[in-house]
Amino acid sequence: SKATVSVLYCFLHHTTKMNSLRVATRTTLRAFAPLARVTGLDLMQVRTKVTAAKKGKAAKKAVKKVAAPKKAVKKVAAKKTVKKVAVKAKAAKKAVAKKAAVATKKAAVANKRVAAAKKRAVAAKKKAAAKKNKAAAAKKNAALKLKVENLKLAQMNAAKKKAAAKAKVQAAKAKVAAKKADVKVKKDKIKSSGPVTAQTLFMQQNKGKGMGLKQMHEKFNALGAAEKKALVDQAKKNLAKRQEIRKSMKQPSNKYAIFTKKNFPAAYQSALKQTKDKKEAFKLATKSVSTQYKQSQ
Repeated sequence: SKATVSVLYCFLHHTTKMNSLRVATRTTLRAFAPLARVTGLDLMQVRTKVTAAKKGKAAKKAVKKVAAPKKAVKKVAAKKTVKKVAVKAKAAKKAVAKKAAVATKKAAVANKRVAAAKKRAVAAKKKAAAKKNKAAAAKKNAALKLKVENLKLAQMNAAKKKAAAKAKVQAAKAKVAAKKADVKVKKDKIKSSGPVTAQTLFMQQNKGKGMGLKQMHEKFNALGAAEKKALVDQAKKNLAKRQEIRKSMKQPSNKYAIFTKKNFPAAYQSALKQTKDKKEAFKLATKSVSTQYKQSQ
């Protein structure tokens, strides 16, 4: 493993250093040998010191040799820690990437939903617009239909009015014609009594004999007294007959008419004392006679 390799590496390194130290010691002893001879130092003392130095260095090397595996272990632990941190960082990065992917996916889904909502809104708007247009068209058609119906109704009313006016005119004409016919019938009935003057009787008797109006007047004036007397008597008879005819054509008076004929003159004279206006007096008298008639019933 890596830890074993590291321990072996440290051991070889210290071994190399020990060999270098031995070489250095030998070189030092060789250098001190002449000095010891010159100064009279005891070589044993020098060797003792060197041996002590060697022991100290050996102790240091042993300490270093003991500390080297600990250092290697710490280094391995540090590498493991770095690896763990790297693994955690990688996992964190992967989690962040995964979250980002999920967020991107959610955003895409949200965008799709928004797009779908917009599409639905546009469709709803189009549908509402179509519905509005349809309602407007229906309203326009209804208004047009109502207008046509009103026009037809107006034409029908105009035709009815025209027909009513025509009927009214015809009724008025018929009434006038009936009145004229009635008047003609009355006139014919009255004329059936014959002329009521001697001259008109003479002219009727001589009508169609080739005489003009002037000649008829001259001939009537030239008649004798006896001839004129006969014409006058006949005219008087005709007049009496005409009066009888006119009397028969009159409608009998009702109770109110008889009451008014009897009481109106006195009421009118009383009203003239109240006002000088004859129209107002006539109104007052008519009202007074009507009140009196109601009280008498």
